[in-house]
Amino acid sequence: MKPFSIISIILAFIIFVISIFFTNNTVRVANVYTPNLVALDINRNGKIELNEKFVVDGIDTFTSSVSDYQKTIAENIGIDEETALAIGYFAEKYAQSLIEDRQVKYKKLNNGNVIITFNGKNYNQIIKSSPFALKDEKPINKKEFEKQIQLAKNAQLRIYNNKSNKYHKLSCKYGQIAHDSVILPKSQLPKNAQECSFCKDINKIQNIDSKQSFEVIKEKNLIKLIQPKNFSIAKENIKLFLTDLTTNLYPSGKCTSEYCKELVIQINNANKSIDMALYGYSNIPDITFALERAIKRGVTVRMVYDINVNGSNFYPDTFKMAKMIVGSKADYGEAEYQNSIMHNKFFIFDRKTVMTGSANISFNDVCGFNSNAIILIESPEIAEIYEEEFNQMAENLFHNKKSKISNKENILMGDSIVSVYFSPKDNTIDNVIIPLINNAKKYIYIPTFIITYKPVTQALIDAKSRNVDVKLIIDATNANNKYSTHQKLRDNKIPIKTENFAGKMHSKSLIIDDKYIIVGSMNLSKSGNLKNDENILVIENPDLTKFYKNFFIYQWEKIPDKWLNKNAGSESHDSLGSCFDNVDNDFDGKIDSEDSGCKYTLQKQKSAK
Repeated sequence: MKPFSIISIILAFIIFVISIFFTNNTVRVANVYTPNLVALDINRNGKIELNEKFVVDGIDTFTSSVSDYQKTIAENIGIDEETALAIGYFAEKYAQSLIEDRQVKYKKLNNGNVIITFNGKNYNQIIKSSPFALKDEKPINKKEFEKQIQLAKNAQLRIYNNKSNKYHKLSCKYGQIAHDSVILPKSQLPKNAQECSFCKDINKIQNIDSKQSFEVIKEKNLIKLIQPKNFSIAKENIKLFLTDLTTNLYPSGKCTSEYCKELVIQINNANKSIDMALYGYSNIPDITFALERAIKRGVTVRMVYDINVNGSNFYPDTFKMAKMIVGSKADYGEAEYQNSIMHNKFFIFDRKTVMTGSANISFNDVCGFNSNAIILIESPEIAEIYEEEFNQMAENLFHNKKSKISNKENILMGDSIVSVYFSPKDNTIDNVIIPLINNAKKYIYIPTFIITYKPVTQALIDAKSRNVDVKLIIDATNANNKYSTHQKLRDNKIPIKTENFAGKMHSKSLIIDDKYIIVGSMNLSKSGNLKNDENILVIENPDLTKFYKNFFIYQWEKIPDKWLNKNAGSESHDSLGSCFDNVDNDFDGKIDSEDSGCKYTLQKQKSAK
């Protein structure tokens, strides 16, 4: 064969390979949800699969979707929610005009996000240079952004429902759920269109629509009276994460807490396996995308989760996650276990690292709206113990069908001694926690979601009688639980404060004598001890204990002394932010202004005008 022919063949082969490379990386943009969330039709089947949704790297703008996180940013910038939603709508339309239904090239980054290019242009940079772009929750181009503010205000955008012939503000909850609807300037609405009655009420009481801004400003000032120094501490192969209900008025839904960021890092770094036992799952995009990427790169992901007698879960996204993770197991159980729940919240990474604690994978817990305690522990020995417990549940052995695991106490890890316990087989409260309370010499501090177990109550009363400093912070909602024993503790001169913030005191912890911390998923209840699937770590380490003690004192000092003798209403004027956080804090099916506890606040402000 002639040299020229050989060269021609080689060149043709190179061109062929290059064309395949670019063809494989050229896809249609199936949907632009927001400027920084897009769907790419990678498998070219014309459908949007779960693993075809991508975050566009380095882009942040407002959107047309209502969220507490966006409301907070808007307030910090100095604009109202309606204006922010309108700017978000224009930003989405701009992004859609650039790339929706267009063939683009994309590049995946190590963090799972993408960079998109089309016609030699960088989409990421175009959005960053646009008048809509935000960085660190502030406009990048302030002058151009101010022009958008004026345009948004002038447009007076409304959601028009073709079916009902009603129009709504962009922030209206009824407008947001309307299916047969369009967004139009108010001047373009049909002449016979009727204003939504809910929006009319909002117009009458301006404070509701603006989240009663002067109240929010006042409450923000109150929660800033004492500032935390940090929320985590690491000692050798153990790291303790604490989230703080006193610093956030609203759940953000974003992965902003140290705990959440660490969880994503651990998922991204997993090479072989991820096992997770979760009470439930809310779709936190950063965590969901990290798990999707792990599955795609060949990591074996398994999950066990809770399911109610009626076949539901407290967190509806649980079933979406279970569908994504092949072979997931729920604790259906026999009739005798119908009142037992799979209440764990732990992860095992590559059979060498465990992350566990009181935090559910939910907006309220992951973003730090609620108070939680989480432990990250790098130890193949500890991981093996958790793996044995997980495998039993993965084989449909839940609750008392499990076998008791041995050789899991007093494990030496540098300066720490770690013991692991599982409910219901270990009877942890009677066999472990009460003896620690009985041996306490100086103090017992308890940040807890609930306390109903009478033997613990009596042990704390006995500790107080021998001059041990006993203090508890309990969740406001559970202070109204008829089984709560906190009033008996108060009657025996033990100081107890009900938290008075929008978020939950969701920790299930004890801090004892600058020596022990007890952290996990188990509440101080009979069911947590003897019925549910739970896990608890007892860690003996003075540095970790002192850190948690100081954090407890910090939270104690931020709760007014008036709540030593009273129970704060969890969704009322008692609890900071609870009437403006869009959360059903007391689980009565009513939110914010609809809740009777908040109506006093609204009526008080109307009468003050």
